[in-house]
Amino acid sequence: MSNGRRLSILLPLSASIMLSACASVGPDSSPPSPPPLPSAAFPTDFGARPAGLMPGAVEAEWWQSFDDPALTSLIQRAWAANHEIGLAAARLEEARAMLRESRQEFLPQGGVGVGHENRRRSEVETAPGQSRRSEIYRGALDASWEIDLFGRVRRASEAAQAQAGVREALLRDVQASVAAAVAATWFELSGLDAELSVVADITQSQRESLRVVEGLVEAGSANALDRLRAEAALRAVEVVGPELERRRTVAFNALAILLGETPQTFAAPASSIARQTLEVRSITVGDPAALLGRRPDIEAAELSLAAATAHIGVETAGLYPQIEVQGSIGVVAGSLASTGGSSALSSVLAPLLRWSFLDIGRVRARIAASEARAREALIRYDQTVLRALEETDNAFGAFSTAGNALQLRFQEATATQQAADLARAQFSHGEGIYLDVLDAERADFASRRALVVARTNQRLAIVSIYKALGGGWVTCTRAEVDCTGASGVSDGRFPGFVPGP
Repeated sequence: MSNGRRLSILLPLSASIMLSACASVGPDSSPPSPPPLPSAAFPTDFGARPAGLMPGAVEAEWWQSFDDPALTSLIQRAWAANHEIGLAAARLEEARAMLRESRQEFLPQGGVGVGHENRRRSEVETAPGQSRRSEIYRGALDASWEIDLFGRVRRASEAAQAQAGVREALLRDVQASVAAAVAATWFELSGLDAELSVVADITQSQRESLRVVEGLVEAGSANALDRLRAEAALRAVEVVGPELERRRTVAFNALAILLGETPQTFAAPASSIARQTLEVRSITVGDPAALLGRRPDIEAAELSLAAATAHIGVETAGLYPQIEVQGSIGVVAGSLASTGGSSALSSVLAPLLRWSFLDIGRVRARIAASEARAREALIRYDQTVLRALEETDNAFGAFSTAGNALQLRFQEATATQQAADLARAQFSHGEGIYLDVLDAERADFASRRALVVARTNQRLAIVSIYKALGGGWVTCTRAEVDCTGASGVSDGRFPGFVPGP
């Protein structure tokens, strides 16, 4: 090839390459404007400041505030074996693989081809004096490279990168949800154990009361109606146990599934009822605006919008020509021995322009569909932020209500227990009537159960706050924590989740 001819090809190609470095059709992605978030000082925009909430540094491993080693162990076991985490991890690995594939589009494509042709032509195909048999050996290195003049490849890579970010954010969201679900289920299970303990205690007390009444009936100090009332009170307490056992079984099975185990083989640690405190906890929530800004579901929605925006550019590039350079270098010879000679060398350099101008209508339809998907992603982002604000406001309200209820329930339980003790003492000394004892014991039983439920509700409210704010989640930043889920897949970076400030 002459120098002039080579320059006539290379110069336009060089110009195209330079243009491809600065041109990308379609809109550029930019972070959407979220609805107004709470101020940085404190969540006053969420309503009145709930008692017990402090604006200090957020607890990273929030479950440590409960001083429950069993809960910490359960969360780590769930991260290592939960199937939802395993599925999310597999989806992340798929997205990362697709991202690596999309980046290969920037590089030339091709490979090596080797062939041998042994052909016998007919007499009609063969010129006079030539042999009817021919043999050709071919070997070549073929390559093609798309010059990304209008940014189709770059936009596709942007979309793939955003989609990988979506999967990573969704993985963190699943991990956070699993941790919260484990904590909530564990607290429910512990609360049911505490209720069953109350039922057992009250049952024993009612049996003793029944024996006392039966003795008084034999002595003539009480009548048969008192005995029937005492027996009815005992049965009313005993009947509560089976329903609590059923609910405990449901919670136990749910916890087993969260940890990736069957209920038949799962062994839950013993709940530490004796160590459960009754005081209202104070927890730190950090900066709600910053915490909401890094909720995994909000991040995933924002990245989904970025991916949808990049896809508009991919489809818009279909309106313009696609430029590709194809090349080949190799040997073509009539015998295997001749392939090493210079006369067998063969090369091709072929710029190629493709422009499907007859498909413009189809391309514009695909662009319109991509734009609609981008609008849908924007609406979904706004909806995700609004739901996050709703969850946060509900969580703050639930915590405030739970704290007030726990204080009142504790005062109620103290009063009813003293009243029951006083009523029994008076009746045993011949003062008062047994109906007063029954009423006092019934109130004592109800208030003690209500106190256990109030304590469980407060702990569930704490979990809801951390989950709503997206704060405090620590996953795989430490080597001793296994967060691979049921799939057991990890690449050393997975999932790259950093705790908040």
